[in-house]
Amino acid sequence: IWSQFMIFKKITLCNISLVVFIFLFLYFFSLYFMDSTFFNQKDLESYKDDFLLQTLSLAVFFVFITMLYSMYRFYKKSYEKNVKNVKKEIKNVNDKFISSLTYDLLTNLSNKKYFLERLDEEFKRAMRDKNTISLLIVNIDEFRAFRDIYGKNDGDECLKLIAKILTKHCNRASDLVARIDKDEFAIILPNTNEPKIVSQKCVDDVQKMQIIHENSIASNVVTISIGTSSLDATNIEQKDDLISNAQTSLETAKKSGRNRVV
Repeated sequence: IWSQFMIFKKITLCNISLVVFIFLFLYFFSLYFMDSTFFNQKDLESYKDDFLLQTLSLAVFFVFITMLYSMYRFYKKSYEKNVKNVKKEIKNVNDKFISSLTYDLLTNLSNKKYFLERLDEEFKRAMRDKNTISLLIVNIDEFRAFRDIYGKNDGDECLKLIAKILTKHCNRASDLVARIDKDEFAIILPNTNEPKIVSQKCVDDVQKMQIIHENSIASNVVTISIGTSSLDATNIEQKDDLISNAQTSLETAKKSGRNRVV
């Protein structure tokens, strides 16, 4: 049915006008032919004149309609092109605006861009002050499966709740909690050499929320896994080690059964 509709749609108004014109022409001609025997010669001549006038009027009418339609199509195409260009410009502006933001629109946490900037700043500060710096990488266990079952809205609410818990336990002025991926957070803890204590509090509080997750291999509720890394900053190149160590710890936590701190 759809293919037939698309074929019909391709027929232009000019073709339709031609068909209608031919039909009406044949209609008037048949009337003329059928009724001519009932008129005298004078009436017949008058009828012929009326018929020719009506036919000519119809032709002019359909030519006019066709011209109007052609103009409509031209301006419509021009309008659609302008609308498309405007939408493209708006999208470019929005993309630039979003890329310039330093926070995540959903959770109101810092975003990955700002996290990387702050990590560089805090690492240099730790080097200058000869302090320990810690990094936590937090991942929501089986979050993709959670969204598949419960939907995007519940997934977004889950992210917001977990963001609040992480902020609750990492609330010093120097601490930073950021959302760096769809289901992943990063936490910078300057001048801290015992990140596992804070991490365990976050893990416990998330589990205590008792958000049902029937498709998780870690538990029947939503849980998180946290990888930790700490070091005494002496060289800027150690920053990469801090990140890779936290990622390795997170992988170990997930392989060990999730819902834990490593």
